[in-house]
Amino acid sequence: MKKILLIVTVFSFSILMACKRTDWAEGTLSPVISIEDIRLLFTGEDLILNSSNLAGATKIAGVVISEASSGNIPEGILVVQNTRRKKVRGINLYLGSQAANYKPGDSVLINIEGAVLKQEKGALILDRIASDAVQLVSEHNTINISQVSIDQLQVNSTLYESTLVKIYAGDFIPEPVAGDYYIGDKIFSDGTGEITIHTEATASYSSEQMAATASVVSIAMMYLPQSADEAKISLWPRNIEDIKAKTVILAWNLLGAIGNETTSSSTITNPNLELSTLSRGPGIVPQTAGDSYASTFPINADKTAAISAGAYYQFTIKPKGNAAISLSALDIILRIQTNAPKTHIWMYSMDNGFSFKEIGTPYTWTTGFSENNGIQQPQLNLSSVNDLQHLVSGSPVIFRLYAWGGTSITSNNGFRIGKSRTVTQHALTIEGTIIEENTL
Repeated sequence: MKKILLIVTVFSFSILMACKRTDWAEGTLSPVISIEDIRLLFTGEDLILNSSNLAGATKIAGVVISEASSGNIPEGILVVQNTRRKKVRGINLYLGSQAANYKPGDSVLINIEGAVLKQEKGALILDRIASDAVQLVSEHNTINISQVSIDQLQVNSTLYESTLVKIYAGDFIPEPVAGDYYIGDKIFSDGTGEITIHTEATASYSSEQMAATASVVSIAMMYLPQSADEAKISLWPRNIEDIKAKTVILAWNLLGAIGNETTSSSTITNPNLELSTLSRGPGIVPQTAGDSYASTFPINADKTAAISAGAYYQFTIKPKGNAAISLSALDIILRIQTNAPKTHIWMYSMDNGFSFKEIGTPYTWTTGFSENNGIQQPQLNLSSVNDLQHLVSGSPVIFRLYAWGGTSITSNNGFRIGKSRTVTQHALTIEGTIIEENTL
């Protein structure tokens, strides 16, 4: 009986301690609470923070992601984020003029005892922070950037609010013309949704000419425009370096395509490149799917099986005449159905398809299988591949996209390129630099 009582007592003590936020090294409650836990405290009304409602804590720690010197941040606001259990969470701090003392990458420790947790214009904020509450711990720390689609960002806005995010590729709507600058609210689309990119008049890049297509790194901020009734998640780039204009030299816009076309010719072809043709390997079957280049894929257990089966998409890049071109990035929208291959990898050949080299490592998609418009995949960096720099006409490059890991050969096994939903939304793009113009 005593043994049973001891076991019950130990179990009860374990449950109690699991409910507490404990510093096991010290054997006491930690004085630092996570940003995620702070955000969970807000229930719709202003809350004055103290050691009681903070479970004994008095501070938060984080890495600064805002850049006051660039001017594209609400006045007096410092934005910090931290990572706990692989979850990145952020929050706005109102520091007044002291916000300008900190820069991106600074690690800070903030005493929040007596601060007020509230919502202002839709954004969660810590206000009334003491003037001596912020301690600089270190500089030049790595900042985690969450790579998301616009749809993911909007559906999970509370998770991404006040964190640094990246949209791989998108278009400004309408397409900018000469004299269109970033200042104000601009609509940006990546094909999964549309979002506002906001630039204050005080921003260092506000008078820069807008790019038509770009990848964007931004602070995801709740924002209430003057003409709006409700605050929505928006993108606030920190500086012009956060907006990377995409120099597209080759692209396929599939708007209006049926999907089962035998081949598809590039709709954007730089004058220094030969027209390129998108085609299928012998192991995949054409499929009807609007605004896409579509196929059903077999069940291949691994990469070796996919290569053996010829389960790939293919296109070739060939400089024209005496032109020389360096490649920098590849972007693609993929529609992956529930039973289709989940893992893919890009390969290239410099010897007319006799041998292929891998680019990076295989990528496995784990979500979005019901997204009929497809999902923008992580950008593939080509600039670090030496073979793909300074290409000339005598060394055309064959690209192949292999995929494997499907679970059915009869239903929901479409692995498609696309969709293109607008005349400016390309399903597949290659970026690069023209080193030497063709003069022939």
